[in-house]
Amino acid sequence: MKKGQIAHLDHDRNNNAASNLAFLCFDHHDEFDSRTSQSKGLQRAEIETHREELYYTFGTWSAQLYRDQLLNFLAFYAADLDAMVGAAVKAGKSVVCFGEELAFDVLVTDAVDYCDGELYMPHISVLELFASWGWLTFSYEERDIEDDMPRVFITVQRKPICDEIANRLLGKLKDNREMNERLVRTAGFRGWKSPYDRA
Repeated sequence: MKKGQIAHLDHDRNNNAASNLAFLCFDHHDEFDSRTSQSKGLQRAEIETHREELYYTFGTWSAQLYRDQLLNFLAFYAADLDAMVGAAVKAGKSVVCFGEELAFDVLVTDAVDYCDGELYMPHISVLELFASWGWLTFSYEERDIEDDMPRVFITVQRKPICDEIANRLLGKLKDNREMNERLVRTAGFRGWKSPYDRA
């Protein structure tokens, strides 16, 4: 991601109208604000032209493509399975220290219920990320259970990409015997089999 700042095209910091704002990287923002006579610097018209091209490109993209199509595009052009595994693990680690295990559990689980918020909140946090990437959809509800604590029931509709990523994660961790065994136990507990093991 490119770092930058919002530039005020009329150089008035109090004018926050959308037409007066443009995101520029630090170098271009400095160049635009520069008053030296040594260089022409960026002109307002140039920035407005580039901003309109950016709006047109991404506005057309979002209008023409559904999330699944965008995911397919990224998978083909920009992200391979290894990158997706890395993103899944990073998502897990953003919530708990055992990120690989949490990511794998979320990738292979169709339905689960919890009574402990310290367990279901991390699970739901990762589910929300995976859902935003188009990998799955999910729902959850809290139910009162007679003579027991309330439980949160989670139902997931996983897309085939989840199996592919889970399988690749298992493969990447095959040299870490202890971790691999824990993931295999999780897979068994959740009733998940690698797509390559299915007849």
